[in-house]
Amino acid sequence: MASIKRIAPRPAFFSRSITLTPDVEEILERFSQDAKDYTGRAVGSSAILRALVHYADQQGEQWIRSQIFPLIERELSAGVMWGKKR
Repeated sequence: MASIKRIAPRPAFFSRSITLTPDVEEILERFSQDAKDYTGRAVGSSAILRALVHYADQQGEQWIRSQIFPLIERELSAGVMWGKKR
């Protein structure tokens, strides 16, 4: 009798389109190259962004409020926003 291989279900992915400034694109490319040097394999921008989001989430809400939200406010103040202020 043949054994049945169980394959773990793949997580669902959502495709998002983001807009980056040239300096942020450069940073992302540098992170990608550094991650490739570290892991020995190609690392895409999506993997880097997912890792950063997971890291921020692990730090807790207080850390996000004190460290990330001010950076978001700085981005918005620089005029890089598509949404409307509430």
